[in-house]
Amino acid sequence: MSAERHDHHLHLFALAAAFGSAACGPPAVRDRAELGRALAQRASDRRGWVRGVGYHESVAGELDRDALDALRGDVPVRVQHRSGQLWMLNSAALEALGTSGGDGRLYRADAWLRERLGAEPPPSLAEVGARLARIGVTAVTDATHTNGPTELAALAAARAKGELAQRLVVMGTLELSECNPPPGIEIGPLKLHLSEAVLPTLEEACAAIRAAHRRGRNAAIHCATHAELAFALAAYEAAGVAEGDRLEHVHVASPNCVERIAALGLTVCASPTLVRERLAGWRREAEPAEAAWLAPHDALARAGVPLLEGSDAPFGPLAPP
Repeated sequence: MSAERHDHHLHLFALAAAFGSAACGPPAVRDRAELGRALAQRASDRRGWVRGVGYHESVAGELDRDALDALRGDVPVRVQHRSGQLWMLNSAALEALGTSGGDGRLYRADAWLRERLGAEPPPSLAEVGARLARIGVTAVTDATHTNGPTELAALAAARAKGELAQRLVVMGTLELSECNPPPGIEIGPLKLHLSEAVLPTLEEACAAIRAAHRRGRNAAIHCATHAELAFALAAYEAAGVAEGDRLEHVHVASPNCVERIAALGLTVCASPTLVRERLAGWRREAEPAEAAWLAPHDALARAGVPLLEGSDAPFGPLAPP
């Protein structure tokens, strides 16, 4: 019997949506001309919109409504940054949403966008499931921090229809603690998604970790930057660690942070294919003091930190673990 091959960190519905979107960043798109062609060639969806994903500033600088109008202004266009935290909209999109002001750059506005766009059924996971099967993945963890009972029900429905054959672990909100998933699905850790620009208070983070532990769940904290990692470690040190608590990504870690991760007994879920794709760019952009701390996974392994692998698809390349 073959061993299970588990992608420990991806985002299933976002991945399905990405398959129907224009690729707007490296490696598929590398300059403004290629971006214009990608948007021009993408057919509008049933709403009449063009959706793009994976954008990075190395392609054409900071996109705003004027830049997108020049690339494609005939239909509403929204382009997602590869971080997943920023949407960039053209004037037609802003008008369709009933807000004509601003520069079209909407940060951490997914909930607002969903409300303005209106309810829509989740995308089919049939292609996602098929692609995962082709690369040999037999289990996945959906690490979307907003997953709640509604998302769990949609994922369960996709498995019931045969769209997703893989065993499924679902991270998400504290509300998932009260759910009883069907066979083949289990409730995973509470997911805390940190953003360096808008960190919660330490008290809020500690309260969330403790609440997860009281419900018999682990915590998993997204920390892609060094500031986010430092905050996550402070939260775990104050709230306490249960076996199986996790850090997601850890793209950069000082030697001191590596020691603290090991001492706390935390697990790290890394994304090796994403790191290989972007490491050269990170080194160019990093402060000199942090450049040597990038991609610390060898250091974590030497320190005895348990390591998991996840693709972070669609925000990273989909590849077998």
